[in-house]
Amino acid sequence: GLLCWVGIHRLNIPDLHVYMDDFFGWEFAKNLVFYRGLLRPARQVQLLIFWDFISCPYDDPKQLHGRVLKIIGFWVDANQGSISLDQASIDHVVSNISLFLATPGRAPILLKWQRIAGYLNWVLNVFPWGCPALSELYRKMAGKSFRFTKIFINAAVRDDLTWLSSTLPDAIGVRFVDSMHWLDSQADM
Repeated sequence: GLLCWVGIHRLNIPDLHVYMDDFFGWEFAKNLVFYRGLLRPARQVQLLIFWDFISCPYDDPKQLHGRVLKIIGFWVDANQGSISLDQASIDHVVSNISLFLATPGRAPILLKWQRIAGYLNWVLNVFPWGCPALSELYRKMAGKSFRFTKIFINAAVRDDLTWLSSTLPDAIGVRFVDSMHWLDSQADM
């Protein structure tokens, strides 16, 4: 928090924000300066110089910038106002669903049910319309606490997860703005 405060109030870096230990902000696309062998946003360079001055450690490869950034596994496009998964991640989700449904004897242990549920919950951050596909999954786990209890996959769970895995490859993710274009007169300023 203190480093962010110094960045904003002493270094005059506007719109600097911090989430946990990750700093972020915005910069005009053409406002780049050369720093440590790369062209980087001027405001980011200003912050990195400050960190170097006070010997604050940071990983140079993690100092990302661009129109689309990968944040906790999701692709965030601030210009398009969207959050999504890349194709490799979607393929991985579909593969995990298939492996779960193909468990020998169709009775994975509770631990495997919990793992697939947790993984799919993460996916629902960008595909919230998929929530109903987990209802039967959670219903089957309800009231069970022994991690190695075998739970049979019923038709409802199979159908819901099959629907989710067949729908994900064509999904577009989440948009966090209603309109892609608006007039200056419509801006709330």
